[in-house]
Amino acid sequence: MIEDNIMSVLQFEKVNCKNCYKCVRNCPVKAIEVKNQYAQIRESECILCGKCTIVCPQKTKGSISEIEQVKEAIQKGKQVIASVAPSFFAYFTLSFPAMQRTLNQLHFTDSFETAEGAYHVKTEYERLTSKYPERVLLSSCCSSVNELICKYYPELMNYLAPVLTPMQVHAKGLKEQFPEAVIVFISPCISKKAERYDRNSMVDYVITYEELSDWFEEAGVELVKDVNVAEKQYLSRKFPISGGILECMKKVEQCNYISISGFDACVQALLDIKRGELSNCFIEMSLCEGGCIGGPSFQEREHSLLRAMLKMKQYISVTEYEKDYNLTCKVSIERDFQKGDKAFLAMPSENQITAVMRKMGKRNKADELNCSMCGYASCRDKAVAVILGKAEINMCLPFMKERAESFSNQIIGITPNAILAVDMDLKVQQINQAACDIFKVSQEDIINQPVSRILDEFDFVHVLTSNDEKYEKYEKNAYLAEYNAYLNQIFLYDKASSMVVCIMKNITADRQKKNLLLKKKIQAAAMADDIADRQLRIVHEIASILGETAAETKIAIHDLKETILMDDEE
Repeated sequence: MIEDNIMSVLQFEKVNCKNCYKCVRNCPVKAIEVKNQYAQIRESECILCGKCTIVCPQKTKGSISEIEQVKEAIQKGKQVIASVAPSFFAYFTLSFPAMQRTLNQLHFTDSFETAEGAYHVKTEYERLTSKYPERVLLSSCCSSVNELICKYYPELMNYLAPVLTPMQVHAKGLKEQFPEAVIVFISPCISKKAERYDRNSMVDYVITYEELSDWFEEAGVELVKDVNVAEKQYLSRKFPISGGILECMKKVEQCNYISISGFDACVQALLDIKRGELSNCFIEMSLCEGGCIGGPSFQEREHSLLRAMLKMKQYISVTEYEKDYNLTCKVSIERDFQKGDKAFLAMPSENQITAVMRKMGKRNKADELNCSMCGYASCRDKAVAVILGKAEINMCLPFMKERAESFSNQIIGITPNAILAVDMDLKVQQINQAACDIFKVSQEDIINQPVSRILDEFDFVHVLTSNDEKYEKYEKNAYLAEYNAYLNQIFLYDKASSMVVCIMKNITADRQKKNLLLKKKIQAAAMADDIADRQLRIVHEIASILGETAAETKIAIHDLKETILMDDEE
């Protein structure tokens, strides 16, 4: 079991998480929690299978790289030795002598095959199966399988072969031979990054194949393809292939030998063991489908499992048991497994689950879609995860969609404005009651019917076909004689959904009021003109009368004046 006080091996970047829940769906043990719409690893539950790092479409999840520490050790002149996992050939298509020459270009002091450690491990497996043929014994090479058992099936830990992994055995032997050396394990597996912190480990750093490949590219190192060195065949190089451990072992007649790979197959075997349905067997167990050649590094760079298998079979054609390493193990390779630190929380009560289910809109069995979009196999599992603090209610996409649609429908339903949505085929996809009232139709009658049944389709066609951005939203007033309605229309084009939404405000009453006011103004203006004309006529009449009387007065005054003057002359 990996020590509890190790640093985090996996890192999740918060900034790019898009709430797709793909990591949750693909995590076989659901060791990922979502808080504040961002995925985080639950280290106490993680088995370091690396699935989340592979499936994340945003590439926000990955393992901590130790390349810089290795470079620093080399730059300081330390003795840096590589232990190369035997699956290297399937990834790089290099013989081991060629791999050694290539690593020398990065200034590694030396490099050795981890298959040497695998030889010691299989030898110990042979001893155990020979001594206890009646037992059920599980291989302990896959650190992710070890984590799975120690954290989730601790009652089955005594079935694990009490043997170090090939990485640990090889590093221990190298440290015995080179006490001052810095040991770097080159691996297809992320879980080895955590395993190096195990108290049994003497590995200083772990780098994965894709990290090494990137380092080669960065340093301008070209892979050495041809090395004129006669290379020996070693049976223990078959360890990374599913069934490869069994091919290396000398068999005991009383014992059955079984090879399984993949998470589901491993869990099924563990359940069979738990139920007491197996006996007299040695089970080679690998969490990755196909063995180590199906590990995270291979999946990350999309290396075909079939091609990797063929490459390994071509590279290791030996089948005779005798054609293997002939090494003496000078170090102890025994180990004991400790129960993992996974906190098994108490199962929530039925009332708690029911309450959360109701919050998720699941009030009966028919509401439980079990679509797994949230990452959990069923709505009930999701509810349990919510209670345990691993998930949020809004991770239920059908529920959120239904709630959003219900909310938007309520808004559309109560708004006094008429709303009409038309698709690319000019068919009505949505209409609210206010629009139905204007056009005197029911929703059932008009949905999926041509919009031309109630409105001129010209404006919709114009919006859909125009390349001018100003027509993605434009406004106009229109009088619809057949409905005796004046409408203020706003047309909106949503490119994402290829829909045109027409929002219409019924301005008939306003327009009628304006028309009435205009009529009254015209009438008032006409009345004012009439009054003015009448007043002018009166003025003219008064002026005429005043003119006549003024003339008469003038004559009278003239006559009076003459009379007065006449009197004075006399």
